[in-house]
Amino acid sequence: MSEIHQDIVSQIYAAGLLPELWPSVIDSLSDQVKGRGGSLFILTDGQLTWDAPQATKTIMEEYIAGGWADRNVRLQRLLEKSYPAFVVDKDFFEEDEIQSLAIFRDFLSPRDIAFTAATVIKGSGDDIAVFSVDRRFAEGRFAGPELDFLNTIRPHLGRAVALAGRLRMKQTMTAMATLQLLGIPAAVLSRNSKVIATNASFDRLAGQIFLPAAFGRLALYDKRADGLLRQALEGTIVQQRSVRSIAVRSENRLPTGILHVIPACMQAQDIIGAGGTLLILARPIGDITLNAEWLKGLYDLSPTEARIAAQLSEGKSLEKIASQTGSAKETVRTHVKHLLQKTGFARQIDFVRAAGSLAAIQPQLSDTTNAVLSEV
Repeated sequence: MSEIHQDIVSQIYAAGLLPELWPSVIDSLSDQVKGRGGSLFILTDGQLTWDAPQATKTIMEEYIAGGWADRNVRLQRLLEKSYPAFVVDKDFFEEDEIQSLAIFRDFLSPRDIAFTAATVIKGSGDDIAVFSVDRRFAEGRFAGPELDFLNTIRPHLGRAVALAGRLRMKQTMTAMATLQLLGIPAAVLSRNSKVIATNASFDRLAGQIFLPAAFGRLALYDKRADGLLRQALEGTIVQQRSVRSIAVRSENRLPTGILHVIPACMQAQDIIGAGGTLLILARPIGDITLNAEWLKGLYDLSPTEARIAAQLSEGKSLEKIASQTGSAKETVRTHVKHLLQKTGFARQIDFVRAAGSLAAIQPQLSDTTNAVLSEV
């Protein structure tokens, strides 16, 4: 194995641990075959995500914005065949057919992308990764030796993609185990709301609060709360990434606690996966003050809304808050109205109850996230 070859392999396994390194891997592969960049598509739970090096990033942004991902016959054909090798357009299309494709005629050709070598790699579960390297017209078609080189690299791409999936699952299980030690029932759902992992505290509530549903999903015994959960999960699918807190009753209709539906964002995506959702059931407790900054990040509140939310959680009235902040009562009321809209509650008392349950998990959640991320 040449020194350059070894360097690329090292980059690939590093990217398996740190996904932000994939664009540099694509750049390195492209350089070795006289390309002009390329792309990486990942299909998880029916959702397509992508990345690309600087040379083709703007083109890929235009590709996504123009809706070409849903109209790319080349990609559809590649996914259908799933050959265990790097392939080129002529493996799927006749030359005159290629020239007539809208994706080639109207998008790729005007941007001087003439030839593409691509491969499909199946990861853990139903995940699929598509790596591609592009060439300009002036550089000509990919030749046999260049495809041979890409195919010697392909097994390492496959192992790195699998490594990334296993690492994410390990982080998920670590988070579940840590929350279990703290006595907090928790579960992780995938982008399409399938249950990926639960802890023992969550499992013990099966049949009382949580019910199995079709396609590996779950439901709540409390029908009203179940409807709110469905709405919250549908919101995460369409990228309305806000936390929802839902009051839940058990099978005997007694109040049980607050189910916090927390979509993955920023570093949390490394733990529960992009598009995933963390469910936490917490019981209200008293005499613990919520951190305003924590509430601000959790519910996307303004600084003023977060401070008022923290004061409400302490049991303060609107009059008391207005007096302490030097604001008019109606101004405070307006802020409360806005924070209720953002947190998904219709009544102030419901938010206060939910805040009481958040106080039970606030420090533990922060410690759990930090502990899991420290292992990466």
